[in-house]
Amino acid sequence: MRGLVSILALTVCLAAPSIAFAQEAATSDVAPVQTQASNDPWEGFNRNLFGIHQTVDHAVLGPVARGYRAVTPRPLRSGVVNFLRNLKAPVVLANDLLQGEVNRAGSTAGRFAINTTIGIGGVFDPATSMGLEHHDEDFGQTLAVWGVPSGPYIFVPLMGPTTVRDGAGQIIDVAFDPLTWAEFDDVNTARAARTVISGVAQRELLIEQIDSIDAQGGDTYVAYRSAYEVSREAAIQNGRADVQDLPDFNDIDETPVTDTPNGSAEAIQPQADQIQGAENSVAYTEASTLPTSLPD
Repeated sequence: MRGLVSILALTVCLAAPSIAFAQEAATSDVAPVQTQASNDPWEGFNRNLFGIHQTVDHAVLGPVARGYRAVTPRPLRSGVVNFLRNLKAPVVLANDLLQGEVNRAGSTAGRFAINTTIGIGGVFDPATSMGLEHHDEDFGQTLAVWGVPSGPYIFVPLMGPTTVRDGAGQIIDVAFDPLTWAEFDDVNTARAARTVISGVAQRELLIEQIDSIDAQGGDTYVAYRSAYEVSREAAIQNGRADVQDLPDFNDIDETPVTDTPNGSAEAIQPQADQIQGAENSVAYTEASTLPTSLPD
């Protein structure tokens, strides 16, 4: 039975959606990111994998996410997202420190302490109302800050876009997760449950974003790749680069796009047109030059 649960958990984790909105709004007082050709030497292979991803997502994950939204009240869904973000705080904290972002590390530690206690295990988010804003970090971003090039673009079926560097970073993040090393009764069940819930919750939040990109027509593969590259650069620079608020692929956004006019398609169309007009590419700026003055 445990083996079946583990397989189901892995399937749902890999099927987590590929698009979310950028982690932080770009500021207007910094130079814009330059553009260059996308680093996609394995495009033919990636397109085949992307087709597999689309088929499974439309047949399985999309319907599951819509069903979850239909039967789960929005306050409960928000609590699930808060709880999952709180569980990820140790990973974010480790990467804050490795990047030398001392102030942001303090914010992460403060958020974890407040939300775990006052927020009842992270179900509620009182830390944000106290001025400790949520941010996300991962080891792929840390490697970028250390000057490691991104490497070729890769599309992993059911997992989404990444690069050689960022894919390797995800493996290291597993080592930063306390649940990886925890030992207690039914720990495997707890890991599987978190994986399943995380995959479904993330996919539900991205229903409108994915539907909007699919509805635009054209080369959906290029749209996914361009949006990933732009938003990834913004995440690496912690919002210090002037890039569009385009989809990101790793963060869980609490606010669905249903609040945008006309179901959000019109809201993101100019951005999609802009990145495609720029040869669907973004620049890789050496992150080692970023200031460390002081992102989950």
